[in-house]
Formats: sequence, C-alpha cells, structure tokens
Amino acid sequence: MPRARTCAVSTTIWELFKRRVLPIAFICGMAVLIQRTCNGATRTHATIVIDLGESAAVVKKVDAHLVVAGDANAEFHRAALPNLLIGPCQFKVSMPKDDGELTIDVELPNTSKHFVRKIYASDGAVVRVALGPELTE
Repeated sequence: MPRARTCAVSTTIWELFKRRVLPIAFICGMAVLIQRTCNGATRTHATIVIDLGESAAVVKKVDAHLVVAGDANAEFHRAALPNLLIGPCQFKVSMPKDDGELTIDVELPNTSKHFVRKIYASDGAVVRVALGPELTE
C-alpha cells in the first residue's frame, strides 16, 4: 500500500531551508562578526606636540591626559629642572578612535592654567596644540 503524501511539500521546503539557507545565514553572520572584531583592533598612531610658544622659558611643569571614547588613553608629564628650560613637549599615542579629548595642566611661576582641547588625528599625523598665546595672558 503506497504512503499518503499529506505533508510532502512542507517537509521539502523545511528541509531546503534547514540544509541550504540556514548554513549560508550562519556563515554570513560569522563573517560580519569576524570583520567587526578585526577592524576594531585597528588603531590610530599619532604624535601630539604641545606648543608653549614664547612662554616655554617660564613654564615649570606640563601634565597632559588623553581620553578617547571615555577611556584614559595616554599621559604625559614633563617638569623643568631648576634654572633650565622645559624642553620639547611631545608624545606618541596609539588611539582606538581618531578623536579624543586632551586635558593639559601648565604650571607657571605664579599660577597654573588648565586647558581642555578636542583633537582629531589621522594615522601618522602630528597634532599640534598651540598654547602660547593663552599662556601669555
């Protein structure tokens, strides 16, 4: 006695979906996750230069903190030795994103000044932060 074909069409569609479509969807989903993971590891390398201008002769100390995407990324500290100039204030950074917030504290003989700057860097860039005019005020 032959079998009845009551659900042959629905079984065939389900089998096609299960054997052909689901593996392709799984592979595409894994490819997207792998691509996001690999690209998330790319970093922007840059050099930040703090330009003190003519005030460099009187600056006693410079502290800088770089925050990228809400996380502390880099710190810089330079202090002048007694009766000597502070020297160049530059440091290299490796940032997970292209933009960040740089907080700079500068100690002068009679006062301290606090600056906050938004920075944007492309890979290999030199980011110059000019503070000279604001330090002479």
